[in-house]
Amino acid sequence: MSSCDSVMESTGNLYGDLSLYYDQFCAEVDYAEQSAFAWRVFSCFSESGGMSYLDLACGTGQHLAHMEAHGFELHGLDNSAEMLSHAAARCPRAHLQLCDLAAFDQVAVFDLITCFLYSIHYSHPTSALGETFGRAYRALKAGGTLLFNTVDARGIRNNAGIATEVTDGAARLRFQSGWTYAGEGDVMRLNLSITRVGDSGQQQSWRDGHIMTATTLPQLQDMLEKTGFTVTLLEHDYQAMRPLHEGSFNAIVVAVKPLPITGEATN
Repeated sequence: MSSCDSVMESTGNLYGDLSLYYDQFCAEVDYAEQSAFAWRVFSCFSESGGMSYLDLACGTGQHLAHMEAHGFELHGLDNSAEMLSHAAARCPRAHLQLCDLAAFDQVAVFDLITCFLYSIHYSHPTSALGETFGRAYRALKAGGTLLFNTVDARGIRNNAGIATEVTDGAARLRFQSGWTYAGEGDVMRLNLSITRVGDSGQQQSWRDGHIMTATTLPQLQDMLEKTGFTVTLLEHDYQAMRPLHEGSFNAIVVAVKPLPITGEATN
């Protein structure tokens, strides 16, 4: 599916079924630190003059809540209605949109657009990723900034990934995720496994796989620059803004929509 008010088939039902537990699974994510970093990037790079903010794949609204504390007007987009219901409860003043990443269609209204937790890779195939970049470019005001994190496919290791265990009352939950990549092409896979063991020992399991777009950092930068952005690649470190080191496979991307030359249109 590729239109707003629809959920992408590739997401299955896992995020909807387990949206209640999502924040527990992501308990180790420092949303405050990432949001503070986004504020610093915005302060350093943006010249659009406003505070209108859109979070792509906003999930349950954790980043939105922290960005509101920095003074932004909140907008969020996700393809899961269940996740958006939690975001609405957390951020009642946010404008929320049920939509695919490659389908939002605002024009020159945002000063900052973010996409955290590697969610930009959900735009698949490569043509959809390019469409997402194009729509972000159109949706930004001149001087506005697109900020997201990404992984170079050449650095993906086909292993078990990471696991998190949390408790829910007397129940135990285990969340495991990992990427796999065949070594060529634009397909990588995010494999998710979740197990819940109740207090009486009964077990529920969910498994899901997401096809995501694999790309290299040079390819990604070329796509953004052809869209019109000015691109800066930073180390994947939310505590400090540092230029990307040669050989790094995880990056934070800062893409700025340039101010127009005098006399040019702004959109």
